[in-house]
Amino acid sequence: MIRILSMRYLRQKSFIHARRILSVAVFLVAVILGAEGFCDTQPPREKALSVNYPPDKTVMELGLLSISLTVPQGSTDLIIVNVNGNEKARIIPDNKIECFTIPISAGYNEIDVTAIKSSKLVGKNIIDVYRRSDLERAYKDPPAGFQKDYFHMKEHSQCTGCHILTPGKSDRKPVNIAAFPIEDMRIEEKILAKTSTCYSCHKNIASYPFVHGPVAVWSCLSCHDPVTEPKYSVKKPDTKSCYSCHVGQKEERLTKKYRHGPVNTGMCTICHNPHASEDPFFLVKSTWDLCINCHIDKGSGKHIVKIFPGKNFHPTRGTLDPLRKNRELTCASCHDPHASKTPQLFRANLGTGFMLCKKCHAD
Repeated sequence: MIRILSMRYLRQKSFIHARRILSVAVFLVAVILGAEGFCDTQPPREKALSVNYPPDKTVMELGLLSISLTVPQGSTDLIIVNVNGNEKARIIPDNKIECFTIPISAGYNEIDVTAIKSSKLVGKNIIDVYRRSDLERAYKDPPAGFQKDYFHMKEHSQCTGCHILTPGKSDRKPVNIAAFPIEDMRIEEKILAKTSTCYSCHKNIASYPFVHGPVAVWSCLSCHDPVTEPKYSVKKPDTKSCYSCHVGQKEERLTKKYRHGPVNTGMCTICHNPHASEDPFFLVKSTWDLCINCHIDKGSGKHIVKIFPGKNFHPTRGTLDPLRKNRELTCASCHDPHASKTPQLFRANLGTGFMLCKKCHAD
């Protein structure tokens, strides 16, 4: 397995590096062919753009990457940002400092920032970013030379012209999520965003259908600690923060003899995005895809027993759940993803698989 993962990384890295060499070569040819009097003793021209953040070979944890560029006035008409060869942003600069957010995938990400002026290539910056993942084993360990960069541990003078980099009143507000009816959250967000200093840079983390309560009301310091190192980090294990609000879940799970691995180790964020998600319950993937990411052998569709001899196996997706109206059947229809009284983590605290079957197949 280790050899397979190593080969996967080397192939990915070799392909990206080959494309990088070609990209730089094309850029150099364009500069040489387009330059006038390049042998003259002219003063060097100001760079079309430079990257303020992130540094090259940075390790990230989440799927959104914030980028800050310095763009001298009049140096470029258009900035194109590609990630691993796919365009992710197209920006017409109107400020000396341009900040924006792009999505990145797990593993190696080559960020190609290209400047265009009058339809000509005038600048190019390439940085490497590695998004590690506790969920996907292939991407758990960053390559040699990559390291985390904690933005708030350093001074960033270029940012202070537009941003206040210390928490605002609303960012410090403790939150009891039960006090915020779900229908009022979006209204509350608009009000608190005006006083939240976190919001101006991090608002895109909430741009998903399902938003975690503290994020919805921009109470960032409910989870992030401003006096620890690294600054604004979250107490580990995750349960130290999560169970401070989810008290009922903590009490209920501790009464169960068998607990799912991530729950037992207190690593809630292996499965849940603590900010927002495309999927219910803030899952990092849809339920079935999330489960088979670790339980690979269950992804064949041949689980758990045949309905009739020689016939199809029991479905694990693609049909409605008989016990949950208008919900799709998934692994979580039969198994509790957190804790249970049975080793197989059966739902409903039933003693055997047969008793579980009878919940749907009563006849």
